[in-house]
Amino acid sequence: MRTSISIRVATISIGLIVILWFIYPYAWMCLSAFKHNREIYNPIQFFPSQFNFSYFADVFSGKYIDFKSAFFSSVWIAVIQATGAVLISAATGYAIARYKFPFKKLLFLLAITLIILPKQAMSIPIFEWINHLNIHGSYSSIILPGLASGIGILFFLQIFRKIPQEYIDISRVEGASEFRTFITVLPMVIPALLTYGVIHFILAWNDHLVPLLLLEDSKRTLPLALSSLNDSSQRVPQAVVLAASIFTVLPVAILFGLLYRQFKSSMSEILVH
Repeated sequence: MRTSISIRVATISIGLIVILWFIYPYAWMCLSAFKHNREIYNPIQFFPSQFNFSYFADVFSGKYIDFKSAFFSSVWIAVIQATGAVLISAATGYAIARYKFPFKKLLFLLAITLIILPKQAMSIPIFEWINHLNIHGSYSSIILPGLASGIGILFFLQIFRKIPQEYIDISRVEGASEFRTFITVLPMVIPALLTYGVIHFILAWNDHLVPLLLLEDSKRTLPLALSSLNDSSQRVPQAVVLAASIFTVLPVAILFGLLYRQFKSSMSEILVH
């Protein structure tokens, strides 16, 4: 009995330590958004001596960066790119899982290659391709390269392999086309669609390299705007940078919180099977 209680106490203690370990950086960021620079650079001062909300006002005033424009540019790009990537990845994963066609294995290898190759290795080909399409500097130059997702293809490949063949056969017997059959199956994998939508939204939201190469300054995304705040001159208070960073984390945290159940359901389905 004492042994089980000791194990339980040890487990809870370790769990609390791990939680505090992960929460501390975010708590420090939120509290430091109210501090002066001298307080931020003091490692033993966790709480601000006075809560100064003027740094948040500076973020939205446009004094240092056009935060509103950068924020909505990031939202627009991430939402459109995530939606397109979900549809394309789902259709590709369904085709690989359910059909036999020429170059099927090659398509699978290309999906793996997209995962293995870093973006730095593909930056020059992407830059040349976008210039060839004559869309350099526009939002389309960021959205189009992000629609091809190797992770998404492999994710939906595993999802559609779990769909019983009987459902697809019934749809075909009813005279539905292959596209109609695919549309009929989609409601069965809604948690997976939402899960990968969140994953790709986060990837697009935090992307820095491709927007840096392809976007005009007037359309820059939030990561680029935040990076412009840090310079050696220290002209921008660090609290302003941290206040802006809070609003960078919030959309992702809210989205993940709202769709946590779907995320847990689809991920456990993949891992269990």
